Amino acid sequence: MNTGTYDISSLLNQTFTTAEEFGLDKIAETLQRDLDAHNAVVNESIQELTEVTTEREGVYGTSADGEMLEVDEYGRAPTQKEEVGERVAWPLRLFQYNLGWTAKYLQVATPADLAKSQLNAEAAHWRAILRDIKRAIYGSANYTYRDHLIDKALLDIKRFVNADGAGVPNGPNGETFDGDTHTHYDANNGWLASALLASINDVIEHGHGGAVKTAINKADETAVRALSGFVAYPDPRVVYRATDTPGQTLDISRLDNRAIGIFNGAEIWVKSWALDNYPFSWDSADPRKPLRFRQRNQTALQGLRLAAENADYPLYVKFQEAEFGVGVWTRTNGAVLYVGGGTWVDPTIN
Repeated sequence: MNTGTYDISSLLNQTFTTAEEFGLDKIAETLQRDLDAHNAVVNESIQELTEVTTEREGVYGTSADGEMLEVDEYGRAPTQKEEVGERVAWPLRLFQYNLGWTAKYLQVATPADLAKSQLNAEAAHWRAILRDIKRAIYGSANYTYRDHLIDKALLDIKRFVNADGAGVPNGPNGETFDGDTHTHYDANNGWLASALLASINDVIEHGHGGAVKTAINKADETAVRALSGFVAYPDPRVVYRATDTPGQTLDISRLDNRAIGIFNGAEIWVKSWALDNYPFSWDSADPRKPLRFRQRNQTALQGLRLAAENADYPLYVKFQEAEFGVGVWTRTNGAVLYVGGGTWVDPTIN
C-alpha cells in the first residue's frame, strides 16, 4: 500500500503499476507540488535580469530636470516643465507542451511515464523563457504587438536605447543624451578593449553603476581574457604563497555560469544563455531591472500549469501551458556590443 507524501522521484520509481492503480489523486497532488516548486525556482532564477509583473504597460524615462535660477528678493523663477517619459509595454504569449493524457492513456501509463512527461515540459518551459529573454536582450528594433490574449490592443514593445527618437533620461550629473542618435547597440570588427569599455560605459553613464556585469559566451572567454585591462580571478586549485592575496577565486563548479574576472570595474561572467560575439552589460544591483517578465493577473494562470479540461479529473489533460512574455523595462540599464563586424546585426535566435 502506498502511503506518505510523494515527490517526483517517487513517481519515477513507479514503473510496474498503472497510473490508475497507483491513484490518480495522489499523482495529481504530487505533480502539482512539483509544478509549484518548478515555478518558484524559475521566478528566483530570472530575478537577476527581470522584474516579474502583471502590468502590460508602464512609463519609462522620466528625468529630474530643470535649473535653479538666481532671483532677487522680489523675484520669482518661471515654472519649469517636467519630462513625463515614454510608454513601454511587454507582450503576453501562450506556450503549450503537448501531453495527451486521456482516460485511456492513464489506464496503461505508469506514474513514471507521467513524471517524465512533466519533467520534459518543465525543461521546455525553461528553454522558452530563456529564448524570450535572449530575444528581448539582443533584438535592436522596436515592434508592435497585438495583445490578443487580453483585448487585442496594440502595444509598443521597446528595446534598450536605440536612437528611436524617444527621450533618454538625464545622467546622474545632469548629462543629456540625443534620443535620435544615442544607442546601446554598438558594433566593432573584432574584440577590442576600448569597444567593450565603451559598451560598459553606455550603462554606467546613466547612473547604473552598483554592480555592473558583462555576460559573455563560453566561446568568447579566451578573447576576453586577452584584453588589456582584464584581471582574472585566481584558480582556487592553485596554492598561493603566504605573501600573495588571491581575493575572489575562480568558480570551478560550472564552466558556463561563472565569474571569471574584472574588466575596468565590470565583472565578467560566462553565461550559458549569452550569445557568441555579443557581450551584454547591465547593472545587476540596480532595482530598475533591464527586463520585465509579464504574466497573467490571475494567480491560477501564472507559471507552468496543467491545462485540465475537467476540474473533476485534473489529469485528463492535453497540454501543459504557460503564459508569459519578456520585454525591456529600463532602457538605459543594458548595452550590447557586436564584435563580428563594424555594423550592428541582429542575431537569429531560435
